Amino acid sequence: MEKRIVTQLLISMDQPNNDNSVLVIGATNRPDAIDPALRRPGRFDREICIGMPDESAREEILSVLTHNVKLRGPIDLLKIAKSTSAFVVSDLKSVISHAGSLAMKRIICERYTTTEPPEDCFSESWSPEEVEKVAITMSDLEEAVKMVQPSERRAVALSLIPDVKWEDIGGLDLLRNEFDDYIIGPIKCPGDYEGFGLDLSTGFLLYGPPGCGKTLVAKAVANAAGVSFIHIKGPDILNLVYYFLMSWML
Repeated sequence: MEKRIVTQLLISMDQPNNDNSVLVIGATNRPDAIDPALRRPGRFDREICIGMPDESAREEILSVLTHNVKLRGPIDLLKIAKSTSAFVVSDLKSVISHAGSLAMKRIICERYTTTEPPEDCFSESWSPEEVEKVAITMSDLEEAVKMVQPSERRAVALSLIPDVKWEDIGGLDLLRNEFDDYIIGPIKCPGDYEGFGLDLSTGFLLYGPPGCGKTLVAKAVANAAGVSFIHIKGPDILNLVYYFLMSWML
């Protein structure tokens, strides 16, 4: 059936259209699965890639998503943008939605000071005072980020930011300073490192005998930088190659 639909689409696109009144736009998240015949000149011969938003773009997206949302207290969207690596627009929308639910739940819980809220508490009518109090706070947003798993991480089985901290590792102060200067600093404060020629696209190799704590140090670095950690073993190398290929294509 799919081949018949593609064939009919090709026939329709190849028919002469003298008045130029029809524009065909296709969208896909699997460019590798597109029939090559669709990409010939005169068909879908122009391609535009919409990549994953970077930190600055995520901050701007969050600003748009919260434009008509009731907020309360100081809101640091840049901090939320820094903590949402690999989040796309739909993921950020989910963060705002979860934050709104947390704000509503907080107000509802205030009705029941001695007992747990009943299951049908959301169906009860709201007083004007309660409606006025409902607003998303910074803590709601930070908690909502933990509740949302980015689409890209689900696709390539990325892990979240590890919970290993430098405090969990004894010594290694000199090594920690090296990572602060060359990895953590440029990732967290890229503007402060502009013009120094640092290239984070290069790799960093930790080596040593088994059991010396290499993986533990790598997790601590990822935690300090606020980035994802991918623990690769032999068969998992294919997943890593797939991830980098997808990142390059996007």
